[in-house]
Amino acid sequence: MKKYIVLGIVSTVGLAIATIVFAGSLQRIDFVNIGSPSSEASHNLQGWGTIEPLTSGGNWGQIGSSVTCDLPVGETCDKALRVTYAKDEPDHPQINGRMANVTLNSQNRWGLIKELKIRALDGIANDDFMVFIKNKKGRLELVYTYISDPSTAEIWKVHTIALDHKYWFNKGPIEITIMATGDTWNQHSAYGQLGIDWIELAGTKAPFSRDKNNKDAD
Repeated sequence: MKKYIVLGIVSTVGLAIATIVFAGSLQRIDFVNIGSPSSEASHNLQGWGTIEPLTSGGNWGQIGSSVTCDLPVGETCDKALRVTYAKDEPDHPQINGRMANVTLNSQNRWGLIKELKIRALDGIANDDFMVFIKNKKGRLELVYTYISDPSTAEIWKVHTIALDHKYWFNKGPIEITIMATGDTWNQHSAYGQLGIDWIELAGTKAPFSRDKNNKDAD
């Protein structure tokens, strides 16, 4: 019994030390600008709709007139998006339907993977959604649930998802799945549902880390 208590204390202390050592402002570990092919190229997108509003037209929360798209100063807003539940996809979460995947690179030596950010449109449709991360056993683990505003206003929101400590030390790719969970709206066949603008993985990096940060927003 004493052995287990000691191990538990050591584990807790180790986690606390790691948190203190790597404390500080979070930095971008990887980033994908959804709707920008050059940014998407290395992120293995699967299950997404076509680039909007280029394909179907529409307002999309006035993304065409947005200056910053909630990006850091100096980065370019591509004024484009894709939906996770495309207009030609069936109402099914696993048969090329409501779910869309993207892979982010978390290879961050000596750093901690702490946070996931997703810029999503809460629009006219029911834009409820869930976010999952695929674990080492290949199973999807729920990390976030959003219940949308019932109004018909079109508002872009940046969702900040604090990651559990079991993801902090991940040194390989992280597969993110976003699933639209709201009822299919009456304009789905024209536009699809649940627009996503960009996704960012953030964390802390030790001063001596030699990893290259993906800073391109395209």
